[in-house]
Amino acid sequence: MSARELLSAWRRRPTLTAGLLACVLLAAATPVGAGEPRVTLQMGAASLPVGGQALLTVTLEGFSQRAGKPQFPSTDGLEVHESGRSTNMSWVNGSFASSITYNFVVRARREGSYTIGPAQVEDKGRAYRSETVSLQVTPAASGATGAPGGAQRAPAHGDDARADGRGLFARVLVEPHEVVLDQQVTVRFRLYQRADVTLLDVGGFEPPRTEGFWREDLGAQRDFSVTIDGAAYHVREIAWALFPTRTGELEIGPGRVVCQVPAGRGRSRDPFSGFFGRSLFDAQTVPLETEPVRVRVRPLPEEGRPSGFSGSVGDYAVGASIDTPEPRQGEPFTLTLSVRGTGHIQTIGQPVWPDWAGLRVYDSGEGVSVAARDDRLAGEKSFKQVLVPQRAGTMTIDPVRFVYFDPLRQRYATKTTAPIALRVLPAGAGGGGGSGAAGAGELGEDMLYIHTGIASGLRPRAAAGLGAGHLVHLAPLLLIGAGWIGRGRRLAFERDPVRRRRAGALGGARKRIAARSAAAEERETASLLSETIEEYLDAWLAQPARGMLRSELPGRLADAGLGEALIGRLLALLEWCDDVRYGAGGGAPPPAQRRAEALELLAAIDGSFRTADSIARRSGASGREDGR
Repeated sequence: MSARELLSAWRRRPTLTAGLLACVLLAAATPVGAGEPRVTLQMGAASLPVGGQALLTVTLEGFSQRAGKPQFPSTDGLEVHESGRSTNMSWVNGSFASSITYNFVVRARREGSYTIGPAQVEDKGRAYRSETVSLQVTPAASGATGAPGGAQRAPAHGDDARADGRGLFARVLVEPHEVVLDQQVTVRFRLYQRADVTLLDVGGFEPPRTEGFWREDLGAQRDFSVTIDGAAYHVREIAWALFPTRTGELEIGPGRVVCQVPAGRGRSRDPFSGFFGRSLFDAQTVPLETEPVRVRVRPLPEEGRPSGFSGSVGDYAVGASIDTPEPRQGEPFTLTLSVRGTGHIQTIGQPVWPDWAGLRVYDSGEGVSVAARDDRLAGEKSFKQVLVPQRAGTMTIDPVRFVYFDPLRQRYATKTTAPIALRVLPAGAGGGGGSGAAGAGELGEDMLYIHTGIASGLRPRAAAGLGAGHLVHLAPLLLIGAGWIGRGRRLAFERDPVRRRRAGALGGARKRIAARSAAAEERETASLLSETIEEYLDAWLAQPARGMLRSELPGRLADAGLGEALIGRLLALLEWCDDVRYGAGGGAPPPAQRRAEALELLAAIDGSFRTADSIARRSGASGREDGR
């Protein structure tokens, strides 16, 4: 259509022409390269009484803006009415993503067992179908469990406030409001949408500020229904686990979200009124903001604090194991202590080790695994010790004690492992050894004869005034020096665990990237790089990178000594990862090249971090000397 034809059509049918132009603009903005579209059908209740109603949702992921509305076969005995469209939100590892959800209200007319669906959606000439859901309708006299009208109650995490007649509002729920240092505080951001309110879009989400807390995500968005003042509401919830890092009155800031709802019926005759001053399709912007919430953080009690307490808070169990019950004298074996439970797993402190009578001990490091379970942060932290028996015979490893504070019982607790019995074999025992000639033959293979003319067999090659043969005598001194250097480095790392973690951060990132297949697809590569970069940054920043807003990251990186150029490259790479993981795809270059770029970038960042850290340490040492 030419410009003149478009102008003529606009004069004849301005409203229709403006709508067509809006569709063209939206079609042009449709993401390219998104993942395979998916249709998900969910029922708000498994059973209803006759006359009851429940929420039915159809979620569309990966569809274009031109996708049609969900359609599904009619079911005799049930009434289905559309109750609006919305955009779901999720906040995972500091990234925001969204999908479209259509809401329907299902009313039961007759008892029986029903199958609803599949929901069908057409997009770009292709039909997509969901799975089916089941619904049991019971007689009206028997009633139905759950909330009135068949709506599901929210999880029992505090009462929802009254809606005050509003059809769309947001709340932040915090529990508990009074804790001890490093005890979990659960924060939930909830967006409430009444069943008769149409929500076109959700964006501009800003989670509550949590200064003074260590923050961990508790998963993606959860959807459920509640009844408030007799009205059914659809609720979207995002939750975090917070762990206070200091005592006193701490504030959890307001959360913000921007919603798009249909505007009023009054409409200007100007065909461009939908484009300027208001959103497309005459939508109205509704910003929502929650109230800040205060949390009182008490110090851990001094009374009853046992010896060996290293600051661990939570509810834990311990266990110890060894990799062999019959080690040999002089040969190493490994003891692993596992601490499992709920709490701030990353900050679990060292246990109280026993006296290692008859054993040489080498610390072999720690390992952590964390997951969300029933809105609690749970997991396991393991401590490994390499032990070398100094004598043969039977011996016992005494119990290992782990001391922690239980915030639910408000008392200190001690868990103890069972003693471990060992049977240490003599050095060289076992292994098919025999007696007599056979034994003598094996001994002969290991015998080293002394050659009296060894000096004449070496080439007279001088080094710094010494004959090359004399260098043999320096070997023990070099080994002793290397041992002292290694021991000093190990002791320095034990005194400064932050330095130890930073020292191994780059190597760990390289191994993690190299462990994945070089032929991995784009989405898998984006997830790998994003998680690896965030784990690497955790070692250098004072706050976990995955719990940090992208807007906060540049300032933190600059404070750690990173230059603007490297910050820009890093943010560009993370943005590509987010686009691939949650959006339409990142495009060229291919995943293999992205992996190479990430490795080169991490090496440059690590060098910059180390330089800044070295300067800071020298400045600190110089300051101490001047102070003396």
